[in-house]
Amino acid sequence: MVRARSEGSFSQVLRQQRLRCGLTQLQLAALSTISVRAIRDMESGRVASPRRATVALLAGALRLTGQARTAFCRAAQVESSYLDKMVTESMRSDASVWTTDGLVGREHELDAITGLLAAEPRQRLLTITGISGVGKTRLALEVGQRVLAELDIPLLWVPVAEAHHDWIPNAATPPLLEAMVELITGQADTSGELAAIIGTTPMIVFLDGLDDVPVHARALLRLLADCPHVTVVTTARVPLGIRGECVLPLAPLAVPEPGQERDLDSLIQVPAVSLLLRQLAPVQPDFRLNPANASMIAGLCRMLDGLPAALGLAASQCLMEPLPHLYGQLVDDPRNLHALICHHPEPMLYAAVMSSVETLPQPHRRLLDRLLQIDGCWTVDEAAGATGLSRPELTRSLHVLFIRGLLRRVERHGDYLISMLNIVRHACAEIHDVPLSRADQAHLFAIM
Repeated sequence: MVRARSEGSFSQVLRQQRLRCGLTQLQLAALSTISVRAIRDMESGRVASPRRATVALLAGALRLTGQARTAFCRAAQVESSYLDKMVTESMRSDASVWTTDGLVGREHELDAITGLLAAEPRQRLLTITGISGVGKTRLALEVGQRVLAELDIPLLWVPVAEAHHDWIPNAATPPLLEAMVELITGQADTSGELAAIIGTTPMIVFLDGLDDVPVHARALLRLLADCPHVTVVTTARVPLGIRGECVLPLAPLAVPEPGQERDLDSLIQVPAVSLLLRQLAPVQPDFRLNPANASMIAGLCRMLDGLPAALGLAASQCLMEPLPHLYGQLVDDPRNLHALICHHPEPMLYAAVMSSVETLPQPHRRLLDRLLQIDGCWTVDEAAGATGLSRPELTRSLHVLFIRGLLRRVERHGDYLISMLNIVRHACAEIHDVPLSRADQAHLFAIM
């Protein structure tokens, strides 16, 4: 939140000068060509650092000259140090953007993103893509925490998905956040107001949840142009497609290799296993990994693709039934996997995956259907032979499927092997209204 201003602050000086001239906020807006909202926010103290151009327009409209104009401009400059506090404190005061659990298995991605944000010149626009439930928001939160701790750069977290549906600003909402939400969701073109607030201040803006929100690319590009030291980090199922965008596809957590369950020390280090055991601890405190249940844990992680959201759902189910019962249900009928992941809230995980498949451009959708016929893991050359596509054409389409998180890559003996996620196989089967083949069912227990 913005701290209360002292006597002689710019907010008070602006209001006094406006009243001296006998002007309403609407009249001052017309004379200065500055929006009524911007004037209101400056007078209330919500805008801490107006741009010099904004101050000059106001001074002209108020007919200030000599010492009066100098004092007016000086009052505005005194407030400039509050911007970074306003932004950072708005993030710190919102408990919903912070987490208390440790991040599992994302060290390389975390280092890569924070490295891009710390480099000079910084990457200006970065999008974390991937299938629903893979942990895009969780990774972005960790990046924000590290940036705040190590880089000392003001941050702004914008919950775009929440804002697009039912978010209602209130008196405590920072004007910067409110204006950013209006810009991104298309409610208003506030790029000019944002530029007036931010100016040349370094800042990192996190736009979380752009999956179903149409982004106004021109407005976002204008914001980046007007605020040359602002960096934007977004999370979305697909890239924004904006010039200069850097895309980081986020894959599911690594799952156990075949036979790895025979070595408990090695198994417990696998990220998907580590996360599942952590999430099981609160609901089944007496559960311990041992030789008798190692195959069950490894198999469950493979069936659930190493998706953090799916692993969390499986662990929560164990509040009502023992883990072996849940595992047995999935082994007896893999369609129970569908029933499990359909319980994911806001939005439902399975529905979001279905949407990812159904909204694919037709050429890539046809390729996904052809890839369903390939069992287990495969190479690009094997896929080219099975689909009849040329290698360049296949590579372009595979890139789209990877960016959207529908496929995963496994490095083995120096080669890359590719596999389709089980949840994607289920979605494709349901779209075509056909049951999974025995080969597909067996694939649920294989290495991804």
